[in-house]
Amino acid sequence: MKKITLVLFIISFLSGISLAQTDFSKPVLFKEKTSIMESKIDRDLRNAQKEYASKSGKMLDFYVDFQLGVGSTTPNVTSAPGVGDYQTQSKLGYTTGALFYISLFDALKFSTGLTLNGRSFQITTPSVIPPALDTTKKSISSYVAANYLDIPLNFNIGGMLSEKLGLWFNGGPYLGILISSPDKNSQSTGYKNFDFGLMGTLTGNYVFAYPLSVILGTNFKYGGLNNLGSTSMVDKITTTNYTVFTGLRFAL
Repeated sequence: MKKITLVLFIISFLSGISLAQTDFSKPVLFKEKTSIMESKIDRDLRNAQKEYASKSGKMLDFYVDFQLGVGSTTPNVTSAPGVGDYQTQSKLGYTTGALFYISLFDALKFSTGLTLNGRSFQITTPSVIPPALDTTKKSISSYVAANYLDIPLNFNIGGMLSEKLGLWFNGGPYLGILISSPDKNSQSTGYKNFDFGLMGTLTGNYVFAYPLSVILGTNFKYGGLNNLGSTSMVDKITTTNYTVFTGLRFAL
């Protein structure tokens, strides 16, 4: 009996020493630190995923481009039968405005907006005019002041190629409303106050401080699908316009 009691006493004594050497606060403190660290990692991961989704077009994207550029417009005037050729000269014009990009779950992507676009040019009446139509007896050069408020109705493809660099293409029809008053000579061409055409825009953007990007691009417009001019001397007028632009993009 004494031997059994001695053995139990020794076991109890050794267990007490083991428990005394154990610091129960350390596992709790470690657990708290681990929990705080995991919470921060999760929060950072969610923010990174949100920013990536916004850049890569995986949810509702909304971009606004503020553009400023310069371009050149070349008219193509087709004379009526029996009338000599019209001479034309390209002119420079400025463009400014805002273009909106909208993407819904990477399935529906389109762009629209409002831009002021100068598509003016010079035109000279032909040197050969049938007597019945010749009221001036000489060629007349006139400047067609064609400044438009354009509304694009485009689809767009593209996106971010890397964390900082993106490339986008917009293409489709546009509607143009003439906001400048043509002079008397250009009115003789029957120049219309509404332009319906096709356009394509290539834009690159560089993210320097998200959500702000600097943009650089080029735009092409083919106008006059609705025929911009029609008189007894003019059969048809179309235009081609090339523009380069820069500006800022704001992503929401």
